[in-house]
Amino acid sequence: MNVYKEIAEKFKETLGLEYEPVGIYFGNEKPYDALSFKNKGNGCIAPLIFKAAKGKTVAVDKESTGFPCSAFYLGYKEWIFEGIENFLSTGPFPGRECERLMDNPATARKYVETFIPETLREETLIFKPVALEPDKIPEAVIFFVNPDQLSALTYLALNDAPSQQDRVVTQLASSCASIVYFPLKFAREGKLTAFWGLHDISTRPSFPADILSFSLPADFFLKMGRMMDESFLYTERWEKVLHRIKGKTD
Repeated sequence: MNVYKEIAEKFKETLGLEYEPVGIYFGNEKPYDALSFKNKGNGCIAPLIFKAAKGKTVAVDKESTGFPCSAFYLGYKEWIFEGIENFLSTGPFPGRECERLMDNPATARKYVETFIPETLREETLIFKPVALEPDKIPEAVIFFVNPDQLSALTYLALNDAPSQQDRVVTQLASSCASIVYFPLKFAREGKLTAFWGLHDISTRPSFPADILSFSLPADFFLKMGRMMDESFLYTERWEKVLHRIKGKTD
């Protein structure tokens, strides 16, 4: 059995996950049965990726990226759109309410510039449950979890490095950046770092109220899976938490 598949199944059982751990895979084309946007500019990619946690296969390529921000944070576009620094901060941006996520346009522009891709992405991004992929190794893995499960993943990530401050990180980030950009970035850099995300106010209404994300490189997913057996996840303390989780989902 593919070890990633085995670990995904073990995480689902041990954490009482309602949603499947989602693998991010590179491909040359979209699978014939994949959910996808028909073209550019017509939707946020994060809620579509969430459907992969419910058992679907989702695919994105440079011709089906959804909104400009999704295209940018997934590496298919050099810039979001003219005036994005105004839209993310205090304006002006005629015709739309500004998001006011940052204090002024200069701050917002400096922030967006940190995400500019060195080269534009050519490959297709494929999202599917790790447990349903028998052969391929993912580049990264996304968990969609409630606060109890997020706490468990955070403590497990720190199991062998309890004082390491870059094992689990977060920052202001769009939903697509938090579940795709950062774990792929950490994977490229060879970092054992997970990103705690889905804080984006604009897309929170598209997800269940208690769901957040925990996204990480595949190597870190594998390492955490191998630390499970000797961890707190097999103690009476965790059993009490798991009982509460199962009481909500049963």
